Amino acid sequence: MPDLDDWSNSSPLGGEMTAETVVHARTSAFHHISVIDIGYRRILQFERTRQSSMYLDNPFETDFEYPGFFHVALAIRPDASRTLMIGLGGGTTAKRMWRDYPEMRIDAVELDPDVVAIAREYFELPDDPRIRVVVDDGRHFVETTSERYDIVIVDAFHDDRIPPPLTTEEFFRALRSHMTEDGVVAFNVIGSLLGDRSRLFRSLHRTLRNTFRRVWVFNADEGVDAKGNNLVVIASDTALTTQELRERIAARVAGRVSIPGFDRFGENLYEGPIRSGDVPILSDPHHPK
Repeated sequence: MPDLDDWSNSSPLGGEMTAETVVHARTSAFHHISVIDIGYRRILQFERTRQSSMYLDNPFETDFEYPGFFHVALAIRPDASRTLMIGLGGGTTAKRMWRDYPEMRIDAVELDPDVVAIAREYFELPDDPRIRVVVDDGRHFVETTSERYDIVIVDAFHDDRIPPPLTTEEFFRALRSHMTEDGVVAFNVIGSLLGDRSRLFRSLHRTLRNTFRRVWVFNADEGVDAKGNNLVVIASDTALTTQELRERIAARVAGRVSIPGFDRFGENLYEGPIRSGDVPILSDPHHPK
């Protein structure tokens, strides 16, 4: 999630600076939250980091690339009808899935009630029975719910890191116990594939591989940046092969997925080596620095 200064200083056509309008701001128990309009976009910002974005003339679309990769889960479970989202933000993924998949029922768990209120008022999160919003800690919800899910999406951050309790083997096993057969979990990770800043990602990857049969990593950005990329990590116990996954993506899951460019997302699948011998499996009392 880039710093605001990385992207607000020029117009889409390369002209002069685009004007910013602060539409709303408040300080919650967890963040200083701002809603900012920049040109034709509206962003949700915590402190200096943008969390969500939508186009003002089309609230179901975003200039963020990574949320589209969550829909890869449909390539593994095309029949999915129950989705759990941990972390709501501006509701980008929740409202898109609500619109695109009429059979889908969504539980969205968000720790901060102010974020929920802002998503509804400023980001057009639908008030509809198919989207149930729960104000709770994501891990507490998973450990206490009786529901089972076909897809789980973890897109929760404190600053630019996933909260440690959502990265451990104990949490993954709790998730797995609430997933249906061949269920899919998708994580948004801000991290590096290589270099000094890759340690947390590599630990997370190793921990997921210790829990699930298959793990795929999609780089939602162009190229590999040692400073960090938006990585979407997909894990499942499915028997689906990588080639079959690529074919389903190329076919837009039999035409069901309308995300722009989705048919080319297979090109973003990272198949290089991911070193794991020097990083731990994450457990509740242990998190790499």
